[in-house]
Amino acid sequence: MTQLLDFSRPGPNHALLARLVGTWAFQDKNLPFVKGTIVRKLIYEGRFCVVEITGGKLQIPIAEGQMKLENYQGMEIEGYNNVAHKFVTTSINNHIGSGITKQSGGYDPKTNSFTYDWDSELRPGLTRKNRKVLTVLDESHYTEEYYEEQNGTSPSKKVRQLIYSRVPVK
Repeated sequence: MTQLLDFSRPGPNHALLARLVGTWAFQDKNLPFVKGTIVRKLIYEGRFCVVEITGGKLQIPIAEGQMKLENYQGMEIEGYNNVAHKFVTTSINNHIGSGITKQSGGYDPKTNSFTYDWDSELRPGLTRKNRKVLTVLDESHYTEEYYEEQNGTSPSKKVRQLIYSRVPVK
């Protein structure tokens, strides 16, 4: 029982994620209209982070083939799995896809980067490999680079780069 409890405790890898707690403004490096805010909060004694994402207005698919202009919204749960020795994220949003994305990966202290890999299937039979590299630049800035599979190769083509700046606490 003691070992079970020990594997449940937050540790140094959870502390790496905790550095990102707070409110952040983001913008796509190449698409100025892709911008918004995220709020990252610790839950369950620091075991996990809840990330709430709000972006700009988009046409959101709704029931019966209709579209509606709404703000992009997403939610993630981030953590570190002590048993698997992996950083993990689950993600949902109101724009593209109706599944729950499950990402996992590692951390490189040399580059101060988290790398997450996952498969996405946005249409039946169309599965793509994806990668996200989150690089912490300093206490107030980080970037996320997104890559996806092209022509059956590993996630190699960069499709998006988001730049994050911490919003000062008032």
